[in-house]
Amino acid sequence: MRAHVLLDARLARLAGRFVRLDVNTEEPRNAAFLERFPIDAWPTLLVVDPATERVVLRRAGTATVTEVLALAREAEALTRAERAGAAAAAAARAEGLLAERRHAEAAAAFREALAAGGPGWRGREAAGAALVQALGFAGDAGACVGGAREVLRWLPAGAVRTRVAAQGIACALELDEGPARTAALDALEPIGRRALGAEGALADDRSWLFDALSEARAARGDEAGARALARAWLRFLESEAARARTPAARAAFDAQRVDAATRLGQPERALAPLRRSERDLPGDFVPAANLATLYLELGRPAEALAAADRALALAGGPRRIRVLVARARAQEALGDRAGARDTARRALDEVAALPEATKPRRPAAVAEALYRELGGE
Repeated sequence: MRAHVLLDARLARLAGRFVRLDVNTEEPRNAAFLERFPIDAWPTLLVVDPATERVVLRRAGTATVTEVLALAREAEALTRAERAGAAAAAAARAEGLLAERRHAEAAAAFREALAAGGPGWRGREAAGAALVQALGFAGDAGACVGGAREVLRWLPAGAVRTRVAAQGIACALELDEGPARTAALDALEPIGRRALGAEGALADDRSWLFDALSEARAARGDEAGARALARAWLRFLESEAARARTPAARAAFDAQRVDAATRLGQPERALAPLRRSERDLPGDFVPAANLATLYLELGRPAEALAAADRALALAGGPRRIRVLVARARAQEALGDRAGARDTARRALDEVAALPEATKPRRPAAVAEALYRELGGE
């Protein structure tokens, strides 16, 4: 979003009404901010009332320029209490619950807001998407799928529908294999395929949807279908990267290119772009971290280890954990099992030293599982 949305000239109309603050959640110095305003997904947009330091509106995930402007208008309306009534009160309560990471309760409040607001409520689309996100964060895959199916019945075509379809399919894939997952994917995959071409959808959201659809095909044993979607996904990402105007904007697609190329069975297609990103962005750890992952997929662990070390020399904060996991796997592939175990232990020690609000839950779980797999206790 920083490269493709937040620099758009149309956002200049917010000057004088909003002050923009970019917070790097990887920086330890920002821990106090994250304790006050917990973040569960990246990117997340917050509108904070400076008088009360209350989160007026929260958006987890990407947003188009049009959506950012709409969020700004909605936040102003909430702050001034221009839109009174039960729907507004419930939505405001839901935002507060999200700030406290009480996701299941937030979902219930969003349902209350939707019921109170009815079809004509101008906050309906945003609340519907937030409901599905909250259910996903709550860890209830079945409820998330149900919420997505419910909201998709009335969401119009567009960016929000694309995002909700991707979320719904991702939640469906978390269900145990069986009739419930089959029924969920039967319902959601056709919606997702239609949403791929939605006008106004961000590239990140379309990429997420390609990823979810391809994974869904693989989960159902349709390897040909999974590869076909991965091929289309990679072509899409290559096209978007070719249109990017800056190295940072182009590199924003690198990790997704690794995933798409790997799923296609052609990881080597991502190598040249990632090397270019590392040359063009010498102070950024992300290209080297992506290269470490790619070299592991290519069966080149020595180069993966070197790339991980280059990334660690630049990285700080919670994203180091993912890089340390890649480093441990490279060491294991090189036959240095003891060194790999030490690196996994180092990842766990770094997790423990992080402020609670910044601890990366999934990479931490991966690091712990790897440590135990390598004989750690």
